[in-house]
Amino acid sequence: MRPVILVTEPAYFKSVMRRLSAIGRVVLGSPDRRDLERRIPRCDVALIRVETALDRALIERARRLRLIASATTGINHIDADAARQRGVRILHLHGAHTRPTAEHAFALLLALARRIPAAHESMRAGRWDRARWIGRQLAGKNIGVIGVGRIGRTVARMAHAFGMNVLAYDPYVPRTAAPFARWRRTLGDLLRPSHVVTLHAALTAETRGMIGRRQFDQMRPGSLLVNTARGRIVDEAALLAALRSGRIAGAAIDVFSTEPLPRSSPLRRYARRRDNLILTPHLGASTAEAVQAAAVEMAEGIEMFLKRSGLV
Repeated sequence: MRPVILVTEPAYFKSVMRRLSAIGRVVLGSPDRRDLERRIPRCDVALIRVETALDRALIERARRLRLIASATTGINHIDADAARQRGVRILHLHGAHTRPTAEHAFALLLALARRIPAAHESMRAGRWDRARWIGRQLAGKNIGVIGVGRIGRTVARMAHAFGMNVLAYDPYVPRTAAPFARWRRTLGDLLRPSHVVTLHAALTAETRGMIGRRQFDQMRPGSLLVNTARGRIVDEAALLAALRSGRIAGAAIDVFSTEPLPRSSPLRRYARRRDNLILTPHLGASTAEAVQAAAVEMAEGIEMFLKRSGLV
């Protein structure tokens, strides 16, 4: 019997459907919970992205499941302990999303610093308010990079090329990862002098809620925050309080504690009324090139796994 490959977000995997169909029976599904409950017990492989949450209950229903292939860098949407206990292997990306995520982080920083979204909306409304949308330049400013893995290092190099002074904090990475940076021993040592703080840490028990009320109080008054890492690293209520009080001048957020971000989210309500909060719907890795590279990497990994497991 041919292995069943469940693809829950098929729009991202169109380019490899023929390849997958050559090694298994492809079933198209969705991230919807009820759809997953119905389809996952009959699949051998689940090919997913970040909007498909596989918790313990779903994994325990998946009696045939042998492999979860997630076209993501992080795997916080998967109960890895449950998968390991059931002998289910997890395959995820290593590097395909580095450049596009770093570019998106820097695009958000530029948009925030130069107030581009608000100026664009003003022009669409027929106005010409040059004096109102005066921004700030980046050269000579301090940028604090939290998390100096592949993405953080790439952002640090971009900032260095823009003439920014790069400060770095990551207790798990050697300082040779960014030799041009000024490394800080503690998070507070990075936050206090930084004109910009950009987050690139993985979501772990240690980093969950790492940027909260206390950390916003430590940040340089009038600084900017960019988050393209994981939403739960930042306390969103504390972020809104810091924006409302003027403690920080602005924030650009691509990731959220709950995704998709609910229509009633306080972040959405604030962004509708104010121009110092930019929101994007987890677009860090959403380039045509990255989507294609991730799809190919996942298809190759699935093919190799099935062959080695004797399923094809």
